[in-house]
Amino acid sequence: MNIAMHLERAAAFERALARLDPVEDTELFVVFLMRAGTHRVNAALHALGLTSGVMGGAAGKIGDLNHTYKPKLDVALPPAMQQAFKHLSLLENLRPEFVRGPRVLDHAMADACRAAYAGIRAHTDSILGAGVTP
Repeated sequence: MNIAMHLERAAAFERALARLDPVEDTELFVVFLMRAGTHRVNAALHALGLTSGVMGGAAGKIGDLNHTYKPKLDVALPPAMQQAFKHLSLLENLRPEFVRGPRVLDHAMADACRAAYAGIRAHTDSILGAGVTP
């Protein structure tokens, strides 16, 4: 997948998120934020030349990441990407209790999730540039 495709998919998740209630739709809210964030991170990694847009990787590079830890990315990340990974990891770590488990977000936790995604956007935008984001 290329940068534009990742950003288009992230934007589609963002549009769907706008229609969800984070408390009533906790599972979808968490998953959609995580998927949107993953697409933005992958777009930024491609822009930095750290990953390949080819499925499974190409030319000695891995392909798209599914999560911050999978597949393992054995390269030094610039500070903006380290911060984007930190925010995305926060969302990923909600899965056991809020997606697979019984917990439901409260408004404060939903705000923390939105802030994490805003951090992902800000740090990936700093790499991608404002003109690239749909």
